[in-house]
Amino acid sequence: MTDTLPVRARIGWGVAALIVAAALLPAAAASAAEETKPDQQGVAPAEPVPGGFRTWEDLSEAQTRLNTAADDILSVSSPGYAGTIAAPENGELQIYWKGQVPADAQERAARTGVPVRFLPARFSEAELAAEVDRLGADPRVATAAPNVDGSGLAVSVTSDADRDAIVAQAAVPLTVTVERKPDLLFDRQNDVSPYWGGARWTNLSTGGGCSTGFSVNWAGAPRMLTAGHCGSNGNTVRIGNATQPNTTITADVNARDTQLLNRPVNRTFAGRIYTGAWNSSSSIRVGGSAVDYVGNWICTGGSYSGEHCNAKVYAVNTSVLGMAPMTYAAKVPGVPAAGNCVAAPGDSGGPVYSHGLFINKWPNFEIAALARGTITAGYLDTPCLSQGVWKTGSYRVFYAPVRRPFFGPYVGSLTFYGATLM
Repeated sequence: MTDTLPVRARIGWGVAALIVAAALLPAAAASAAEETKPDQQGVAPAEPVPGGFRTWEDLSEAQTRLNTAADDILSVSSPGYAGTIAAPENGELQIYWKGQVPADAQERAARTGVPVRFLPARFSEAELAAEVDRLGADPRVATAAPNVDGSGLAVSVTSDADRDAIVAQAAVPLTVTVERKPDLLFDRQNDVSPYWGGARWTNLSTGGGCSTGFSVNWAGAPRMLTAGHCGSNGNTVRIGNATQPNTTITADVNARDTQLLNRPVNRTFAGRIYTGAWNSSSSIRVGGSAVDYVGNWICTGGSYSGEHCNAKVYAVNTSVLGMAPMTYAAKVPGVPAAGNCVAAPGDSGGPVYSHGLFINKWPNFEIAALARGTITAGYLDTPCLSQGVWKTGSYRVFYAPVRRPFFGPYVGSLTFYGATLM
């Protein structure tokens, strides 16, 4: 099957034929008319709550407080800014800054109402981003990510010789790891309209398959955000099984690993994503988006391996296989143990998200998803339960963020496209 994929797809993971969400709607019931799907309230993940918090709501509230404070502090041009750790279990923001922290930034920090600690950095975010871009363009470099404390970069290569060569030409301090390159993540399966994120879609032009990400409005029409390596502009694709109509790919941007699926005729997209296992029909409303900060807790959701939470952000603005800016996260604990996976083949393009509180109708609150990004790559090194069978997945994941801080060297997918979440 990989022989039918485009060149850039052939370096990725193989595609498997999966049946997801079979309980959602029998295939024979699909028609050109709008199908009925449950608009149930979102529920918290079934996994244990990380970070020592009692409930997912407590974790969400603490993380949202810190992230909102960080957004406020970085809401204007911030020369010298290097990075932020917003780990809710720490109970404070740790912000690294090269040189003197401007008085206005300190004033904004004081107004946030959360503990903020400014720490010295050797390099600024902008300086490290320039080096990430330079090294990321080198074919010997698999990944390049700025250290959140502004001390330099963490780089991965595939050989000792490449390590020595990269270190010799480095403009900033490097921590270099020799390991295999990340694999592009290919491959919930019978989705019906209104389509949700985290479902399987098939590229009929190549025979490959990936996962849908987030429904967005772009250029006056609804589209579905997904991974760019899953196809090319004009390819014929289908969301769900053969009872569903075909559509096409547009706005494919390889350097960001993003693209958009056009809305099929007589079908719609909805602002929801699947939750739960690979064959689940449960979902959660998308209530907004969030910027990634190191220390944040996130979840992933793909059509092959389902939902995985308890993953932590370890780096932002990361170059992966020449693409930038990616966010790097890993399942905690960070070991390739059976079941400790965060993504698997076929999950590419699937949603990365965190949980927040969403006002449905005052005074009721609903748990909603905050969009973080779309899955791009991981390492094939971890036993992962996919479609009820043990296969190889990854406890680490790289994803294309939908948002970045307002002032910074990069923009997220929403800003790049000029799109809004549905």
